[in-house]
Amino acid sequence: MKPEYDMNNYTVQRIIHETRITNLFLHALDGKTKRTFAFTCGDMKIGDSSFINAMKNDFVAARAVRNEMHKINEVDLYNVDCYMVNNHSFEQMKEWVDKAIQTNSLLVILFHGVGGGNALNVSLPAHRDILKYIKQHEKDIWVAPMLDVAEYVKKWQTNK
Repeated sequence: MKPEYDMNNYTVQRIIHETRITNLFLHALDGKTKRTFAFTCGDMKIGDSSFINAMKNDFVAARAVRNEMHKINEVDLYNVDCYMVNNHSFEQMKEWVDKAIQTNSLLVILFHGVGGGNALNVSLPAHRDILKYIKQHEKDIWVAPMLDVAEYVKKWQTNK
C-alpha cells in the first residue's frame, strides 16, 4: 500500500473532503443527493478519531463489517452491521437468512466477489442458491437497496 493511502496517514478532514468530492461527482452522474457509506475494510477511525460524526449530514447511513443483525429499534444507522461473505457455503448463509426471519432482524450480506477472482469470494453455486432461497421466501423478506432500508429504519425510529 502506498503511504498516502494508508488510513494511518489520513486526517478526518481529508476523508470528509474526499467523500464530499465523490458525492458531488456521483451527483453529476446520477442526480441523486442521498447516499449511504461503507467503512473501508471496516475502518471507522483515522488514528484514534472516529470520522463518521463529521459525515452524518453527508450520508443517510454507514455500513460496518461485524457479523451481527439487529431488530429495527436496535439498528444504529451510522454503524449498520453486516455479514461479510468469505467462502461461506449456501448452508451457512441460509442460517443467517433463517435467523433474520425468525428474529425479525435486519440482515445485510456483503459480497465482494462471486465465482472467483477476489480474495473475499463466494462460489457461484452458493451465491445462486442463496438468491433462490431468498426469492422463495420473499413473502417473509424485504430485499431493498441500503438507502431504502436506511430511510425506512430512520422513519420508523423517529416515529416510534
